[in-house]
Amino acid sequence: MARIEIKLPEKFTFSTDMVIPVAFINRGDHLGNDSLVSCLNEARIRYLATVLDKDCQVNGFTMINADLAVNFRSEAYYGEVLRIEVAASDFGRYGCDLVYRVTEKKSGRLVAEAKTAMLCFDFQAKKLVLAPEGFARYFEQ
Repeated sequence: MARIEIKLPEKFTFSTDMVIPVAFINRGDHLGNDSLVSCLNEARIRYLATVLDKDCQVNGFTMINADLAVNFRSEAYYGEVLRIEVAASDFGRYGCDLVYRVTEKKSGRLVAEAKTAMLCFDFQAKKLVLAPEGFARYFEQ
């Protein structure tokens, strides 16, 4: 089976730490895949709050998650601290990709790599909207 390839940037512009709670541990006694997605969602919101307005909007439009790809690299366990790094890349007409590197903070062990496609969306009209002029500048830090 072919593995998904996620191209990570040389530099990440944001990082945040999260302690793995017991609720995120699965039957295998490690971080569940669904819980890792929850961690990525939290990291994404924290990141977007630093580069966009307080509601994570661009010119009044919300960014929606269009897809998700994850490569799991190692298990993570209850009580460990995850460092989740985030960077924006591959800017297009409607949005960009966010890429993530998840490591265990103390050891530096790679836990996962991930990517989400984020698109500008008008919830009133229920349709995609073009990213505004200079969209990539929001993400330069």
